[in-house]
Amino acid sequence: MAKEAKSQVYYINLGGTVGNAGAMRFAWRGNKDAYPKAVADELGVVIAKDTDAGLMFGANSPRPAKVRIGYTDANGNSKSTIRFCEPDKIGAVTTGGKLNGKKIKIAGKEYNINGVAIKTN
Repeated sequence: MAKEAKSQVYYINLGGTVGNAGAMRFAWRGNKDAYPKAVADELGVVIAKDTDAGLMFGANSPRPAKVRIGYTDANGNSKSTIRFCEPDKIGAVTTGGKLNGKKIKIAGKEYNINGVAIKTN
């Protein structure tokens, strides 16, 4: 009996022509629960289908922005995780607070998001 996959392919549109025909799509394989639908929608992350064309894996440039998503664990400690974000969505999720209060799953546990910032090195 086949096991259910623990990962899936995601992508972010990085631009292209009208209607995303010929769009550059940065793709990666990630944990299946890394981007819950509400979070994925706000970050501009799409779950890839077998029929999606133009997916770029492993590209160094161009790459989407990364954001640091803050949450509080069960012990009251502030923690964060990094996720990709579509360039057009950065303002809405950082200064606009679009992800605040939504849930994110980390290592099988669900946490409330309490802030998002652009990742810096």
